[in-house]
Amino acid sequence: MHLLLNQTVIEIVDPAADTTLLQWLRESQHLTATKEGCAVGDCGACTVIVGQLAHGAIAYTSVNACIALLGSLHGCHVITLDTLQGPRLHPVQKAMLDCHSSQCGFCTPGFVMSLVVWWLNTPADALATPEAFAKHRHGVELALSGNLCRCTGYHPILLAADQLAPMDRATDPLFDQVGGYGHCLAQLQSMASKRHQVSAAAYAVPSNLAELALAYEASPEARLVAGSTDLALDITHGLKSIDRLIDLTGVAELQLMEERDKQIHIGAGVSLSEVETFCQKNLPAMSDLLGRFASRQVRNRGTLVGNVANSSPIADIPPLLLVMDAQLILQRGLNQRTIALKEFNLGYKQTALNTGEFIHSVILPLPSSGQRVWVEKVSKRAEDDISATCVAMSVTMEQGTITQINIACGGMAAIPKMASETQRQLLGQALTHQLVAQVPLWLAQDYQPIDDMRASAAYRQQVTANLVQGFLKEAMR
Repeated sequence: MHLLLNQTVIEIVDPAADTTLLQWLRESQHLTATKEGCAVGDCGACTVIVGQLAHGAIAYTSVNACIALLGSLHGCHVITLDTLQGPRLHPVQKAMLDCHSSQCGFCTPGFVMSLVVWWLNTPADALATPEAFAKHRHGVELALSGNLCRCTGYHPILLAADQLAPMDRATDPLFDQVGGYGHCLAQLQSMASKRHQVSAAAYAVPSNLAELALAYEASPEARLVAGSTDLALDITHGLKSIDRLIDLTGVAELQLMEERDKQIHIGAGVSLSEVETFCQKNLPAMSDLLGRFASRQVRNRGTLVGNVANSSPIADIPPLLLVMDAQLILQRGLNQRTIALKEFNLGYKQTALNTGEFIHSVILPLPSSGQRVWVEKVSKRAEDDISATCVAMSVTMEQGTITQINIACGGMAAIPKMASETQRQLLGQALTHQLVAQVPLWLAQDYQPIDDMRASAAYRQQVTANLVQGFLKEAMR
């Protein structure tokens, strides 16, 4: 495989399947500006910039190097802080220096890289005046949501971002350090013409759907990987060795996301950031939920299908998919079948997937006329945190009567689960305050949550009831 590391094309011969980008940077390339803080993608100290070809240009995003697998970066441009350690400071570095935005410095490399990629991707007119920039402050906060600071505090870092507003970004000095944008584009285009040559025994990268299906059917013991934002934790924290991975991100058919027949079709390789942007107009509840899903670095790599396939009881996306009556297209070999998402999770970490079968895509119906959708995640931190409960509801009203209602929760049972008894009691009823008052009794029949480090069972039960009742009161307006 080949990748462009800062300004140099690197050929990597047969790396181990479970080698992380951070491990390779520090141990093989001796680039130590990128730090390891948590090794689970939470703190952002390991943030690097990764560029990929997209529509004839390079799209740059922030990525957690600690949970990005090296084999997945064929044909990419990886930029580390080391390349900015020259005689002239990058404007982001200069702004952070001027604003005293660093103390111990351990988290600083990640903050710098997150701000550099934010600045790189922000339209110049958005930074032209302090007034224009003020409208984009939330964008800075989102860009930094995956970077944790333990001593400086965030205010000086945000002040540093403010100082970038009046600067001319026509030619970002970042590219002065990596040979120029044209050089990088030409190198990535050259690498794109070369087939990924990582050994099939270690990190296989099928180039089309048929290759993927046949490879997985032949080796069902292999692990499928897309963003590796969850799988890599088995390596970094579980200390497991993984001998064989099959990467589906090279399959063009699984990178598709499109709206047709009032449904969104989302392929298994589509990132959460892409879904977040795509759904802003026609399903804003999804975009709002993803705004609180992990961090920007994780959303840039993780996939919606991966969140479903992990079959975690605390996955944030399945409750919303459940109330929208989402379906999954499953594939084994060259055969496909379609099932309802509510039939996919059979028990804790147990799914309806057969041996050698994988999720091809999700079919997500858009809200019908008159249907209203809500979703709320409850966690100790606004971003980058696991939910205590995630509650979603869709409802349709006709002349004050509930004609359609779906309620689903994550974190309340061994699987993301529909509130079937509560739905049964509400369906067909006139929506009144007296009816809403009975919701906690019905929810107690649907869910018996547990006590754990995130919340007590009593808290989960109470806050879930509060949210459902709040949604229903909104529907009465």
